[in-house]
Amino acid sequence: MGRIPHWLAPVLIYFLTIPSLSGAVTDKTVYPVGVFEGIPREIGVENGSLVGRFADIYRCVFDRVEGNFQFIEMPLARILFQLEKGELAIGLPLVQTADRDQYADFGGRLFQTEYVYLFLEQYPPLRQVSGLRYAFVRRFIGNQFLQGDNASAVMVAEWKQAVDMVKLGRADVVVLPAVLIDHLMAGYEKPFYVRTAAWVDLSLYVSHRFGAERLAPEFRRAIRDCESYDDRE
Repeated sequence: MGRIPHWLAPVLIYFLTIPSLSGAVTDKTVYPVGVFEGIPREIGVENGSLVGRFADIYRCVFDRVEGNFQFIEMPLARILFQLEKGELAIGLPLVQTADRDQYADFGGRLFQTEYVYLFLEQYPPLRQVSGLRYAFVRRFIGNQFLQGDNASAVMVAEWKQAVDMVKLGRADVVVLPAVLIDHLMAGYEKPFYVRTAAWVDLSLYVSHRFGAERLAPEFRRAIRDCESYDDRE
């Protein structure tokens, strides 16, 4: 084999180094992931990793998608705002709504959880009660569960605040995930009542503006692999 002409060497070096340079850029890409704060028993972040009862199934998903994912706890409203602005790549745990579909891709059902009504008076069916005030966190889908004539919404920053609003008589009903009841009502010695509002599909959203062309299909495949039909125990 003859020697490579001196003028060709730089060209070969350029093409041989393209893959390694491309890989280096990919490896350094950080994908910020917003994790709904305030429900630490179910999902949270410690030392950069997911923890809580939902953590295993979400880890199953992220283990199947290549990327440097940075988990950050934040309020629901901030997660949705930053998903829309493209400042977050992913938000979780989230349910699907038509509004969210406008700026992010839903991953498909990963598992289900129960949303409930919590109240302190023994009401008849809520649809028969007029003027009830429903409390829930901002940008939660609580508006879908308002019942009765002249119902209104009281929106707060945290689930504990929503429960406190009912305890203080500033709201009548809380709409919230059932898994939070025992934690938020711990130590409350008076009667309280819980009724099912709906069973909902929980998963994650991938922001359109962050480059969902690769991430969204990969997450959908991973979610199909990890899907569970039961609430996390």
